[in-house]
Amino acid sequence: MPDTAAEIPYEEITSPDYGPFAATTFVRQDAGLIGSLLSGPCPRCGHHCDVPVVDSVFKGKPGLPGLRRKKGRQPAGDRAEPMLCACVEEHVGRPAERTGCGAYWMLVIKDGPR
Repeated sequence: MPDTAAEIPYEEITSPDYGPFAATTFVRQDAGLIGSLLSGPCPRCGHHCDVPVVDSVFKGKPGLPGLRRKKGRQPAGDRAEPMLCACVEEHVGRPAERTGCGAYWMLVIKDGPR
């Protein structure tokens, strides 16, 4: 990693080291009905990222919010979750509609307590 994260321009890039780094630094928190929130430093730029992981889907009828919802949960077991840097810090060359430094990786979420 460069001396300062400000030196890292936006680039859509991955590395085999990103997933294992995130596995040791990200913290999983319960986010209620939506699933989990994974928080930690980006393995490329080091800035803080909050990445929601949805594991429930709700379907409702128009005009009846909150009624007749069908809930579908992810099956039990470890799963690989695609992640990408979601930091809000500036990175030179980043498109206006994007956030983060462009890094992406896979993170294995272990089945068990959140």
